[in-house]
Amino acid sequence: MNWRKLWDDPTTRRKILLALLAFLGLAIAVVTSLVFFAPKERARFADEPKDRTERESFPLLPALPQHPQIQVYNNHSRAATYIDPYRNFQRYGDNFEQILIDQVQRARRTIDVAAQEFRVPNLMRALLERQKAGIKVRVIIENSYNRTIPEMLRSLTDAETLSEHVSSRYEELVAFTDLNKDGQLSEAELGQRDAVWMMRQARLPYLDDTADGSKGSGLMHHKFMVVDGETVVVSTANFTPSDMHGDFEAVDTRGNANNLVAIQSPELARIFLQEFNLMWGDGPGGKTDSRFGTKKPHRPIQFIDVGGARVGVKFSPDSRRIPFERTSNGAIAVALTDARQQVDFMLFVFAEPRLGNLLEQKQAQGVKIRGLVDSGFAYTKYATTLDMWGYLSTQDCASGNGRPWAKPLSTVGIARIARGDKLHHKSAVVDRQTIVTGSHNWSMNANHTNDETLLVIRHPTVAAHYDREFERLYEGAILGPSARAKDRALQACPPKPARSRTKPRPPAR
Repeated sequence: MNWRKLWDDPTTRRKILLALLAFLGLAIAVVTSLVFFAPKERARFADEPKDRTERESFPLLPALPQHPQIQVYNNHSRAATYIDPYRNFQRYGDNFEQILIDQVQRARRTIDVAAQEFRVPNLMRALLERQKAGIKVRVIIENSYNRTIPEMLRSLTDAETLSEHVSSRYEELVAFTDLNKDGQLSEAELGQRDAVWMMRQARLPYLDDTADGSKGSGLMHHKFMVVDGETVVVSTANFTPSDMHGDFEAVDTRGNANNLVAIQSPELARIFLQEFNLMWGDGPGGKTDSRFGTKKPHRPIQFIDVGGARVGVKFSPDSRRIPFERTSNGAIAVALTDARQQVDFMLFVFAEPRLGNLLEQKQAQGVKIRGLVDSGFAYTKYATTLDMWGYLSTQDCASGNGRPWAKPLSTVGIARIARGDKLHHKSAVVDRQTIVTGSHNWSMNANHTNDETLLVIRHPTVAAHYDREFERLYEGAILGPSARAKDRALQACPPKPARSRTKPRPPAR
C-alpha cells in the first residue's frame, strides 16, 4: 500500500486525522477515569477485601506484647483487622465475638456466661454446639432482653410512644434477622439470627434476674464468661453486633468502643463462679433462691497474683450502708489515690462526684489528668465532667456540699468517633501501671443498684494496651464544655450570690 499517496489525498488525510483524534480522546478519557475516579471508588469500598492490594490498604501498628496469662483486646485496635461476620467487609479491630467463640470451642467441661444482652448468633451457635458435645452450659441475661425478636415486635402496640433510639434499635434487629428481605421473619431466619430464639429452641439452661422472685434487679449488667473453671473473659461490650462489630444497616459504624480481657487463672475463675452461682441459685424453674442486685451480701474486693500481675476483683452492688471506701467506687478511688504522675480515663458514664473530687486533689498534687466521656453523657446535668469544667452538676447541687473545680480542666472532653458508635469503655490508666475496667460505670447506680464487675489490674504490659487505646481516642478529641452544656449547668444549679466578708455599716443617724 502506498501510504504517501494516501496521505497526499486531502479527503483521506482528513479521515486519518479524525481517527487519530478520536483515538487520542478515548485514551485521555480512560487515563482520567483511572486517575480521578478509581481512587474514589476504592475509597468508597475500602472495607471490602477483594484482592491483595485492598487488604494491604490497612496499615497496622505493631502488636503490643501480651502478658502470658492476661490478654487484652480492643474492637477498634489499629494493630489488627478482621472480616465483619455479618456485613462481610474488612475493618480494623479485634473480633470480640471470635475471641469468645475460640474460648468456647476450647471448653471441655463447663461454660458459664453472664451477659446483660445476648444478640450475637455466631457465639450462641458455638455454645449450642458445645452443649450437644456434652459440655455443661449455663447463661444468665437481663430480664429486659429475655425476649425473642417477634416478642419484642408484639410488645410494640403503640410505636409512636417509643423513643427514636428504641424504635431504631428494633428496626435494626429486624433488618439483621430478615435475611431474604421480604419483610417477614421466618422460623428459619430466627434460627440463624435470633440468639434468644436459638437458645430457647435448644433448651439451653438459662435464666434472668427475675429468678429471685422480683421484677428484676436494677440492671444485671455483667459481661463475663468462665470456661472450665480456669479462664475468665470480662468485657465492657454487651454481646450484641452493635457493641462488638457495628450497626448492621449503618455501614460506617464499627461498634461501640470497647475492650475485652481474657485471664487464665483458676483462682480468679473460682471468684467469678461464686458470683455466678449466687445469681444462678438452683437454676431455671426451681426455687426463687437466686440472688440479684441488693439481695446479694457485701463482697469485699479480692486480690490475687496472676503471673506477677496484681489482679483485684469487686462485684456490685453494695448497700448505701456500706462505707464508700469498701464499695466498687471506693475501689476505683483507691486506684486513683495511688497516682503519682497521670490518670487517663475513658468512660461511658462519669456521674460520681466523689471520684471527681479525688481527681481534683490529685491535680493539686501535680498529677496530670486527662479524660474522655461519651458525648451522650458528658454534657448532661448530672455529669461529673461539668464539675471538672468549673460548673456544678445536679448531683453536687442536691448534696449541698458539692463545688466545681477551682482550676477547671481543659484536658477532658469527648472523642471523635463514627456517628452511631459510642464510647463504651469503663476504664482508666493510672501511671501507665494500673488499669481499672469491667462492666462497672462510674456512677452511683452501678455502685448501689446494678450487678456489676470491676477489675483493677496492676502490670505495665497490661496497662500498655489501655494506654494505646486512650491515645487513639484522645487524638483529635473535642475538649471542654459546649456552650449548651454551660447554659444547662447554670440553669440546673445557678451560682449562689457571693457573701460579703465585711460587716454592714449601721445606718446613719
